[in-house]
Amino acid sequence: MNRLKKVVLLVGLVVLSGSVWASAQQASQGALDPEDANEARLNRLQLPERTMDAIGIVAGMSVAEIGAGRGRWVVQLAVRVGTRGRVYAEDIDESALNHLSKRCARWGLHQVETVLGDASDPKLPAGQLDRIFVISSYHHFADPVALLRKARAGLKPGGKLAIGEWFPSQATGTTGTEPEVLKAQMAAAGYMFERMETFLQGNGMNIYLFTVR
Repeated sequence: MNRLKKVVLLVGLVVLSGSVWASAQQASQGALDPEDANEARLNRLQLPERTMDAIGIVAGMSVAEIGAGRGRWVVQLAVRVGTRGRVYAEDIDESALNHLSKRCARWGLHQVETVLGDASDPKLPAGQLDRIFVISSYHHFADPVALLRKARAGLKPGGKLAIGEWFPSQATGTTGTEPEVLKAQMAAAGYMFERMETFLQGNGMNIYLFTVR
């Protein structure tokens, strides 16, 4: 191959790489577009970027969301961890997971795997996770101690559990969990309280970080 052909080939590869990168960027941005007005409203209130910063989500991580529903947070997590990361989207609602799978396929988020759990076992892969994330779901769990005790085996050494949970409010009629009750329940499940983030209190929510005992 003469020098001119080599230069042309190199330029072509650079252009192709740039095109692939640009397509991936466009897909990532599209994946974050809210599906409806309610999702847009919740994203404005719950600040996904700041929340993921607070719980330490970075590129390449392996993360599970328990109670993933139709994927509002899963797409945020998938874009943040990138193609070298992994997101396990767990729920007990099979129809919601089917919707979530189609949503991720539409945007090429192949790093997402759905997991059909049950009320007492999220069925997460053992020892694979840097973070387990629960948001807006904790107060719906029939037995959060049993469920998150089972989930604990999914964490790697040094992995953390992050819970975004409403606190009860008579003024707004919000159903949630008192902070001390939540901390006591997670202690019973085998976790050690690390800290509480309060920047979402205007939305009636705290974020709790726990490590494994």
